[in-house]
Amino acid sequence: MPLVKNALTRYLLINECLTNPRKRYWTIEEIMEKAEKRDIIVSKRTFEMDFAAMRYDERLNYHAPILYCKRNKGFYYSDPDYSIEKLPLSDNDIETFGLIVESFQRFRGAQVLDQLEGMFDKLGKVAGQLKEKKTKLPYSPIVFERIPYCKGIEHFDKLYQAILRQKPVTIRYRKFEHLTGKEHTFHPYLLKEYKFRWYLLGYSENRRGKLILALDRVEDVTSAKVSFKPYKGADIERYFYHTIGVTINNNPVQEVMLWFSPSQGNYVKTQHLHATQEIVSDTPQGMTVRLQLIPNYELLQTLLAFGPEVKVLEPLSLKDDLKEMLAKSLRLYEQS
Repeated sequence: MPLVKNALTRYLLINECLTNPRKRYWTIEEIMEKAEKRDIIVSKRTFEMDFAAMRYDERLNYHAPILYCKRNKGFYYSDPDYSIEKLPLSDNDIETFGLIVESFQRFRGAQVLDQLEGMFDKLGKVAGQLKEKKTKLPYSPIVFERIPYCKGIEHFDKLYQAILRQKPVTIRYRKFEHLTGKEHTFHPYLLKEYKFRWYLLGYSENRRGKLILALDRVEDVTSAKVSFKPYKGADIERYFYHTIGVTINNNPVQEVMLWFSPSQGNYVKTQHLHATQEIVSDTPQGMTVRLQLIPNYELLQTLLAFGPEVKVLEPLSLKDDLKEMLAKSLRLYEQS
């Protein structure tokens, strides 16, 4: 029989026994016998340690009133109404609960969550009522970045299901600069979010290669009657690992060296630009960091946002691209 060592499973079993209205007193042997019928096989010593944990472990917060009755030769709850399933929520529990509910509510609009919409509304009300009982604040002390309207989210569910079931689809896709859309027979592999927009990675038979489509430019999604072509390559979850954003070009991964002003360097130290960021030097004159990235348009946009607080040191091609974009911006103001 399988060996089960999950502590919570045993705590629940002990609780079930000691709250049994037809039998109040239980020996460890009787609990072990009941456990064996559920393929839970552990030593007597383990159950003794479980009793101690349920009584005294502050992390569990059970404070179970377990006592031993010499007369009836068994363990019991001194409070007949006690149950670990009736425990009140702590202040930390309530705060965490509210935080989870609010974070999920940020994804309203995706059809895959439609069936949970009502549940989150109810949970949100419960969280609000619990907070009212625990705090005098008339407002939530946490503000999330609200997701604005995002065109294309209506296709999320259909594409998500196509990925799960490995089903090809026909996508009518229209670029912003084009008047009409173009159809792709598409084998979807991965959905990625970047700055509140969703993107789809897959294989396009029209392009005969991998392609990334933005959902806000997808006009229609229907089933395609072709055999699915699975992803060929290493770990697909790391496909975007060496990029900022979603643009993948033919350039290899390069060592990107950036200098930041002393004031901006403090921000970059506390919130990295990318997972590969390493500090090369940090002096009163500024901070230099190294990143392993495929230079792309999103990286340039990120650097432009720092204005005069950043300077590209390497590679030279990235430095030239940034200088050209800054020059174009300057020319716009010179024309006005």
